[in-house]
Amino acid sequence: MNINSAAPLVHRGDLAKRHLEAVAAAVVESQRPTTRKVYLSAWNRFQAWAQKEGVTPLPADPVTVAAYLVHRDARGLSFSSLAMDCKAISFFHRHAGLPTPTVSEGVKMTLAGVKNRAAKRGTAEPKQARGLREEGLRAIIDTAHIPRIYPSGRTESVEAARWRGKVDIAIVSVMRDALLRRGEAANLRWADVKFRRNGSSRLIIRCSKTSNTPAVLYVGVRATAALNRIRPRNASPTARVFGVRRGRTICVRIAAMCREAGLGEGFSGHSPRVGMTQDLTANGAGLVAIMNAGRWKSERMPAHYSRGQAAGLGAVARYYTQQG
Repeated sequence: MNINSAAPLVHRGDLAKRHLEAVAAAVVESQRPTTRKVYLSAWNRFQAWAQKEGVTPLPADPVTVAAYLVHRDARGLSFSSLAMDCKAISFFHRHAGLPTPTVSEGVKMTLAGVKNRAAKRGTAEPKQARGLREEGLRAIIDTAHIPRIYPSGRTESVEAARWRGKVDIAIVSVMRDALLRRGEAANLRWADVKFRRNGSSRLIIRCSKTSNTPAVLYVGVRATAALNRIRPRNASPTARVFGVRRGRTICVRIAAMCREAGLGEGFSGHSPRVGMTQDLTANGAGLVAIMNAGRWKSERMPAHYSRGQAAGLGAVARYYTQQG
């Protein structure tokens, strides 16, 4: 069943549960895997709630959507979670050939209201990962090869620590230079790394969270040298560069190496991307250039990440600098 053929059924209001599931399965294929998973999860939650309340999820009345947002807000969820609910509901309605209920003034006002509530309890914005900046990278390089003592009491061997340290340094160095997302780093293959004569390299990201169009990203001499130190002599083109399969593993590794380097808590798989954004801003890079480097389609997130550094470059900061 495709969406166009499903639309008449929707307008008659006689969709059985199996038809709703078929619509969901079809339209969700138009999104990238990560977005697909998030949207489908949000949509399934909305359908389950609607079924429990005895209301129709597709097409949903604006009052139904507003009531759902209030229900979700009452559970203390962040505003970003509620905004994602709206995106998922809108997505499935639009791709079923239906007007989306999320554009109604009632839903917009409800969303604005729950955003104000979230701000009061401190959940209006998602918790930002600490940025892994240049000084943090140097600390990791200095400590990466030190054998670790694990919770079990076992001490890492010198040989194991040496190799693990090489991989750790390569991960954070490359992720910073290319502003990689953790999933992109986990999926990187040796065939996607193009080494240059001048010591730098280029990465080919064939698909990402926000685009199906391949991107070519710059990696500097230092990070490329780190890559070469972990590159097998006869590397298979399809082998994963960092030897991990999940972005979550990248996240755990970065948090661990930051703790061992004495940087503290709050670091994650997003930290290299955030930290390079902050360093670029502090170095005078414009927002458009940073958006291009990080492949952002909106200025919202890079501006959010670098707001502290941008303030230090603003008009008031320049005024005091000129005053001497």
